[in-house]
Amino acid sequence: MNINRLDQNFLKTLTVLYVEDDTDTREQFSEFLRRPVGTLITAANGVEGLEAFKKHLPDIVVTDILMPQMDGLTMAYEIRGIVPSVPIIVITAFEQTDYLLRAVNIGIDKYVTKPVNSYLMFECLLECVHRLRAEEQLKLQHQREIGEVWSKHNKIVAGLAGGIAHDYNNMIQAVLGYAFLAKSGPDRGAVHYLDKIEQCSDDAKKLGQMLRILGEDYGENMQRGQLMPLIQLYTKNILFNTNIALTVDYPDDIPDVSFFEHQMELVFSNLATNAVEAMPTGGTLHLAARNSTVTEEDALPLVPGNYLHITLTDSGSGIAPEVLPHIFDPYFSTKQRAGQKGMGLSLALCHTIIMRQGGIITAESSPGNGATFHIWLPAAK
Repeated sequence: MNINRLDQNFLKTLTVLYVEDDTDTREQFSEFLRRPVGTLITAANGVEGLEAFKKHLPDIVVTDILMPQMDGLTMAYEIRGIVPSVPIIVITAFEQTDYLLRAVNIGIDKYVTKPVNSYLMFECLLECVHRLRAEEQLKLQHQREIGEVWSKHNKIVAGLAGGIAHDYNNMIQAVLGYAFLAKSGPDRGAVHYLDKIEQCSDDAKKLGQMLRILGEDYGENMQRGQLMPLIQLYTKNILFNTNIALTVDYPDDIPDVSFFEHQMELVFSNLATNAVEAMPTGGTLHLAARNSTVTEEDALPLVPGNYLHITLTDSGSGIAPEVLPHIFDPYFSTKQRAGQKGMGLSLALCHTIIMRQGGIITAESSPGNGATFHIWLPAAK
């Protein structure tokens, strides 16, 4: 049989578990299986096979059905509970409907009858190999995407540090300059310069608060609980005395998350503030949340698992396509900055906080159709 080198090399990296109660059949067929695969593990019945699977976690399982102590389909069902995606090939001397139905219900990948045709068995192995290779490529792609997101995250953090340091230097220079003028100038100018010093001090205090929130220690100090009531409160506080209506939609069974309240307040207050600026004459802000199970197939730069997926959707003018890719960049802003310190930090801070808690934040928008921010936060374990 012709086999390409990629499949051949990949087979040599795999471990196969072969379970068969008949000694002669097991010995003979083991010789056939041992040639193409990297490692072959054998077992005489379902109980031994299940223990071998737990110990070695093989890549492919080949098993007879009728065996003492535990039949092959029962063993396959137990294996599916451990590793749901492992390819399983069953071999039997019968073609009875009840076996076929059980095999289908369990999710058996291939079904081969005795006497086994070696060519057919090898074809089954190759199909499993192709599936495993495809899954491996997806995992590698997923890891690359996560790496790219973290690389961007690190650049954002570096930008934050550089930008904040720049603003601090400017503030210190202003304080020193105005203090010098207050001491050396006429008395009537002292109050004006002292006002300027006070303004610079307030700006420095705000930046210091941002740094303090970002620097909060992770671990046991994080609180665990329902986040949505707090988000609703933060958002209402920002929308107070505006012409913006808040609508809320989330089920009762949303998962708990682990979080720092100060950080979450900063994130969602900033998002709500941006929504207010996007709707100067009023509008609607919709807050929603859902349970979300992220898998590798979702192509999200997240570790597979359970998440709380939060969305904030405004009815504003939307974000221009050329601006959207840059909204989480530090010190990027479409507003005139003038002398205001810290402008352009809000979304970068949101991105950093969410990333540090194991989640991601993204945005989608089109001009004239508002904007939606998506936040995924890992469910508490």
